[in-house]
Amino acid sequence: MLRYWLSITGIAMLIGGCAPHLHSLKPGSSSSLLAGEFHHGRPNRLVLQTAERRYVAEGFSVNRHMNWSELRKTYQGSNPKHWDRIFAGHDKDHEAHSAEAKAKAADGAELICRLGWPSGMSPQGTCVDQAGRELLLIFE
Repeated sequence: MLRYWLSITGIAMLIGGCAPHLHSLKPGSSSSLLAGEFHHGRPNRLVLQTAERRYVAEGFSVNRHMNWSELRKTYQGSNPKHWDRIFAGHDKDHEAHSAEAKAKAADGAELICRLGWPSGMSPQGTCVDQAGRELLLIFE
């Protein structure tokens, strides 16, 4: 029974896209951030902790991007097999990801956060609070 459940779960992950990823905030991030984590892959969730507040964003979208015109110029004529793999979705190395989330604290304070990362790399970005102060985010 367990083997059957694991097979179904694996198939669902393949159909639905990439498996979920959890990233922890790195020490090189803004000094006012004590902790944080970013989980992308159903549901998407961002949690950031400062000395005063805990901010949470849930349910935002993570977008995938590819520069098709540049990839076509680079690979279609010179390396058609590689182009076919990219075009068919088998080569994810050329993808980039981005997310924009509004993280809210219990007292109503908000952070607008923008993250980006190339495939296979860790997310990074910034959040801006309501006073316009910018916080640097670097995840592992």
